[in-house]
Amino acid sequence: MNGIRNGLGILGFLMLTQVSAQESLILFTIERSLNEDQIVYFLHLDENGLLRKENPISLKWLDNEKTGQLVPVNWIKKNFGYDVEILSHEGDRLTFKFVSYDKKIFTLKKDHFGNYSVFAKINERVMKIRHIYLEIDGGSFWKPNITEVAVMGFHELANTRIKETFNP
Repeated sequence: MNGIRNGLGILGFLMLTQVSAQESLILFTIERSLNEDQIVYFLHLDENGLLRKENPISLKWLDNEKTGQLVPVNWIKKNFGYDVEILSHEGDRLTFKFVSYDKKIFTLKKDHFGNYSVFAKINERVMKIRHIYLEIDGGSFWKPNITEVAVMGFHELANTRIKETFNP
């Protein structure tokens, strides 16, 4: 999991960077063992600072291996792998899951500081999600063999980091 250390450094840089003046803010990243590229998830707010009704979350690749730039995720990887499916959207809170994995539910809401963040249960406690790491060992394009998932989070009140590792 050497990639996790590298990913967290990149994540730290990204978390300090507002990507555009359109209120597109970084929520979290996914890193895979296949290469140094990452999937970056963005929050989109409307002109009033509320979650946009349409497409409140989007994603792009951070192409670390070639250009170091954010690039669009192709249709296949987006619709069958990394995109999110919104389960409910009420006011300033929404719940979602990944299109490729429905066993973990995530909630986008304001944290104790009034900033939008993604939360999920990690080791039976609700934590702020920062990074997800996928260990992939072979398989095929349509069905990669994901041997381990590590979800890294932060408990803001206790000021502690926590990680949950599981086999999907």
